[in-house]
Amino acid sequence: MKIGIIGTGNIGGTLAKLWADAGHQVMVSSRHPEQLTGLVEDIGENASVGTVEEAVRFGEVVFLAMPLKGVLDTLPKIKDDLSGTVVLDAMNPFPNRDGEVATEIQQRGIASGVATQERLPDSKVVRAFSSVYYQALQTEHHLQDHWVAVPIAGNDDEAKTMAANLVRDAGFEPFDLGSLSDSRPLDPGGSLFTETLTSAEMQRKLGTD
Repeated sequence: MKIGIIGTGNIGGTLAKLWADAGHQVMVSSRHPEQLTGLVEDIGENASVGTVEEAVRFGEVVFLAMPLKGVLDTLPKIKDDLSGTVVLDAMNPFPNRDGEVATEIQQRGIASGVATQERLPDSKVVRAFSSVYYQALQTEHHLQDHWVAVPIAGNDDEAKTMAANLVRDAGFEPFDLGSLSDSRPLDPGGSLFTETLTSAEMQRKLGTD
């Protein structure tokens, strides 16, 4: 599968490597793609680098891993090209970092993924990889005797199936949390944020076992 990755910090860079190792073709991107050549060399032959717009056109799936404040400038430019595309949303709202775009989400009392879907109404948004601490993504993958769960949430079942497969390919177990409106536990301050848990532990924490 071809995956376009927007944002190459701890989360985006880690998943790019895991997916490339699983055989997917990844294109990493940022506002300064010339700074990503070292990352691409580290990832290996399944990786390439491009602009944000090129990554969107490249990807059968697009992974949003940039700081949330970036949506104000970035999403309007790529919104049309993302029509009908499965978009994995790993962005988190931090008012001190992201300003008004994060403050509005908190004031409205909605899940962050709901706000992303509102900004991309014609895309199939799935909340994924937003709640697991990046160091756990780097070190806790493919633990066959103790699979770490990655929660996903979305409004489109087909898109969630695709997201679940990519969770497995990265070396984790998908945990279906429900719709985007059900995904507030994944946001900062939520009961699953930065938690490293198995599916059974996650069910107990949510009181759904």
